[in-house]
Amino acid sequence: MVRQGANIAQTLVFIILIPLASAIASTTSDLSIRFDRVKQLLVQAQYSEAETEAILLHELALQHNDVSADGFLALGRLFQDASRFEVAKVMLSTALEDYTRQGELDKMTLPLLYLAIAERHLGNYSSALSFIQRGMSIAQVAQDQSAIAQLNIELGIVKQEMGEIEDALSVFMQALKFFREGNDKYQTSVCLLHIGDTYLMIDNYSLAHTYYQDAIEIIEQVPLGQGLSGKLYSRLGELHFNNNDIKNAMTSLEKSMTLLRQGDDKEALAETQILLAKVLVKNGDLEKGREILQEAIAFAIDSAQDKLIKEGRLALAHAYLQEHDYEQALIHARQGTVEARTQKDLRGQLSFLTVQLSTFVSLGDFEKALDIQSVIQQLREALLDTQNKAALEGLQAEIELVRQSHKFEKLEESKRLALAEAEREKLQSTLFWSMSLAILLVLFLVWSRYKQRQQTVLLRSEVKRQTLSLQEKNDELERAYRTLEEVSLRDPLTGLYNRQYLESQLPAEIKRSQFAANHGNDRTDNKTDLLCLLIDIDFFKKINDTYGHIAGDKVLTGFAQVLKEAFRPSDLIIRWGGEEFLVVCRYANREELPELAERCRDLVANTLFDVNLTSPISLTCSIGFSLLPPTHTEEFDTAWSQTFAVVDYALYAAKLSGRNGWVGVVETYDQERSQRLPIDTKFGFAASRLATSFNNIASIKWPDSLEE
Repeated sequence: MVRQGANIAQTLVFIILIPLASAIASTTSDLSIRFDRVKQLLVQAQYSEAETEAILLHELALQHNDVSADGFLALGRLFQDASRFEVAKVMLSTALEDYTRQGELDKMTLPLLYLAIAERHLGNYSSALSFIQRGMSIAQVAQDQSAIAQLNIELGIVKQEMGEIEDALSVFMQALKFFREGNDKYQTSVCLLHIGDTYLMIDNYSLAHTYYQDAIEIIEQVPLGQGLSGKLYSRLGELHFNNNDIKNAMTSLEKSMTLLRQGDDKEALAETQILLAKVLVKNGDLEKGREILQEAIAFAIDSAQDKLIKEGRLALAHAYLQEHDYEQALIHARQGTVEARTQKDLRGQLSFLTVQLSTFVSLGDFEKALDIQSVIQQLREALLDTQNKAALEGLQAEIELVRQSHKFEKLEESKRLALAEAEREKLQSTLFWSMSLAILLVLFLVWSRYKQRQQTVLLRSEVKRQTLSLQEKNDELERAYRTLEEVSLRDPLTGLYNRQYLESQLPAEIKRSQFAANHGNDRTDNKTDLLCLLIDIDFFKKINDTYGHIAGDKVLTGFAQVLKEAFRPSDLIIRWGGEEFLVVCRYANREELPELAERCRDLVANTLFDVNLTSPISLTCSIGFSLLPPTHTEEFDTAWSQTFAVVDYALYAAKLSGRNGWVGVVETYDQERSQRLPIDTKFGFAASRLATSFNNIASIKWPDSLEE
């Protein structure tokens, strides 16, 4: 009876366990199939489907408590290679948790390194530094020098992107030394690449070029090094571009894209596309440049790479600005500003706001330009505060690392004391042990005091160095602010002053001139007058239509140089707008007006202008001038408004009279004369004295006479 009951129980156990074992085996097999499915989708570049399948795989593994740490680590690396960093983080975090749960310390460093890389690509530098610090602690305990060198490379990249150039170079050099001693050619080339990038950031093109060439010579000896070779040729292209060597830049970038497509490095390919687009835009191929930029931005948005999105959008805004498509430039600059503000990226906001500032200055909307400049200054101050905070956080992190190091040392010391205690129990020598323990404690206290003092000295030295570094950066920001202030008062194309500068200078100049005139004795000899000339390039629209806007820009730049030769350094030469220029001569005499106008007209007519054609072209100009102001008035707005109306009217008359000449008012009188001219009637002058380069005053065609 007992035996029969035992048989029944055994049968029931088998009935329960067999389906359970079958279910477990089925689940394991299903997960394995899903792993293979995700890998296949990634190989086929079906990224959206791969992400969906990977998330489902992740949930199933967690539900059945069947996590394969090695499998999720491999998937994380594949997603990272495809620039799908958010999903890569999920896979890598799962692998890290499983390794931690199983206590596999030697395997934890790798997922921490790849998590740091993912966070860095997503712009989360604080998280990236946290993962690097954790990986360093584990690698140091395990004495894994190779892992420490790999983490140093990633730490250098993060420091580089955060603008901490000195720290970045230091850790790159440490990694380079290790890989060179180990004859690891691939990683040696990687270190040389990043060191070159660091020097490129601080515009040290000579050193950057040296490191890139060294890296190329080494990587060409390594099989399957096309991806890294592509990145290196991309950097060489950027160097050539920065040196205005467009031909070599194009050659290097095209070779880079060929190599990167072979290595299937999509992120590096997108970065190279942005560089190639910049070169095309600078070379005048604006349409193709914009197409390449839009393709790169689409990839960056699809892979959620904020840094790449920012670089692409900034380059696109600059392209539209160069094309004078100010509306599109503003659209992309504003969108980039919003995205940078959402990401709390102060440097990105400054870059896009600078584009907006240049656009508004080009449009002549100085009120909005001043508003933008005010915001830029506020962001600079906020950026300085952020840098100060980052420096303090860096010091705190170093202190924490020292504290953990002391903790490990104390742990080792405790183990030694435990062994000594066991020995004391064996020898039963209480007195000897007490004396030994006392001596050890004294030595430990002395050693601890010495180490503490040494660490304090090091920390003080570091704080002093960081303070000097912050001061240098503050000085750089101050110089940049002054440069921006100067840029806001000058025309970006010709380098001449703009209307805003003129309006800030004129009121004081008019008052000075009127005061000198009221207290002077002989007005024919005194150089107290203020003279105004409005100069217009003849048939400028025809130049743009015939040779293109780039040729037109070269003409405007050359014309500005001619004006600088024609007038004195003390005269105000203003880019008024389009092809019009305005000159205000200070400390002059009104009788000099015809001579000044003729000198300018003659110099322009006898100057050849290079517009990148087989032969240069000739130009003429028309000039209208007047005394500033033409009549006695104390009100600045009235004086300036009246003067500009007179010179504009005179300029129009010069153009109607045949161009390549000048017409203007030398002075006005308070009493009427026998015959009033159309300009007297137009502006209510009692009488005036005119001068012209045409046959005589009667030959002048006035705008009002044409209307009649």
